[in-house]
Amino acid sequence: MRQIYTSPRPENIERVVQLLAEHGIETTVTNRRVYDRRSYSRFSYSARDSGEDWPKVWITRAEDQTRAREVLREIGIEPATRYANELATQRQPGAAGPARHAHVASRVRTALVAAVGAMFVLLVLKMMGVF
Repeated sequence: MRQIYTSPRPENIERVVQLLAEHGIETTVTNRRVYDRRSYSRFSYSARDSGEDWPKVWITRAEDQTRAREVLREIGIEPATRYANELATQRQPGAAGPARHAHVASRVRTALVAAVGAMFVLLVLKMMGVF
């Protein structure tokens, strides 16, 4: 089985499964939500989520994967790609990632410590009467 699509919204999953079934492509869905249990909570775009527990559509037969990807592209959906976030970061070298933010923050801290140190040295020299 190959993963072809994932979404936090069950409606999107059902529509993709229906579309692929119309084209004769057999699918399996994992991580489906159970709506009648007490722990059900509505989907929220503002909640940060890694996507690991989102429902996933899998192609049952590997030979159908190419055709399934073509069907999804026809309706404007880019099929799931392994390591998509890492690929996007590598393709945009100027993009700000967590490592870039940490590097900039350490440079700013170093500059501030140097400025405070220089002010301290000037203050001590002024108190000694050198300036």
